[in-house]
Amino acid sequence: MSDEMARQDTTIAINGARKDKLKDAVVDITIATREPIKSSAIVQYLIDNYLDDAVKDLKNQLK
Repeated sequence: MSDEMARQDTTIAINGARKDKLKDAVVDITIATREPIKSSAIVQYLIDNYLDDAVKDLKNQLK
């Protein structure tokens, strides 16, 4: 595998309460769709679809 193709995954710390919320979301989606989903897929979806809004909100909150 070339350097360009190498995965560049990382680990991010998430506290227990947030981890539990994420687990609950995994269970909810899995039950509703009858398809397994990984917690990382939810986090990736949130980043891909809501990061810009979160950045704007945080900028306004931290002013």
